Amino acid sequence: MERKDSQSIGDILRLAFQDNCFQDRLDERKAIDLWTAVVGQALASQCARPHVAAGVMTVGVRNAALRHELTMSRSMLAHEINRQLGKNVISDIRFVAG
Repeated sequence: MERKDSQSIGDILRLAFQDNCFQDRLDERKAIDLWTAVVGQALASQCARPHVAAGVMTVGVRNAALRHELTMSRSMLAHEINRQLGKNVISDIRFVAG
C-alpha cells in the first residue's frame, strides 16, 4: 500500500491544536511560564502563580505596596511577555490581594 500526502505527526498535532482552539490555551500556558523570567525570581516569589483567562493574566500579590508597584508596570510587563511569545496573548494584567 502506497502512502500519498503523508504528514508528520507534528503537523497533524499542530492542525488539531489550531482546529480545536488548543493553541490559545497553550499560548496562555507559555505566558504563565514566562512570568518568573519577566519579573525576576525575587518578585515572583512574593506573588502567587498567575493564571490566564481570555487574555487577562491575574496575579495574587501579598503586599499592597508591591501590588501598587506592579500595577503601575502592568502594560510594560504584558508587552514583555507578548514580545517573548512573539504574539499578543496577554491583553491586560490584574493584581489582586492574596
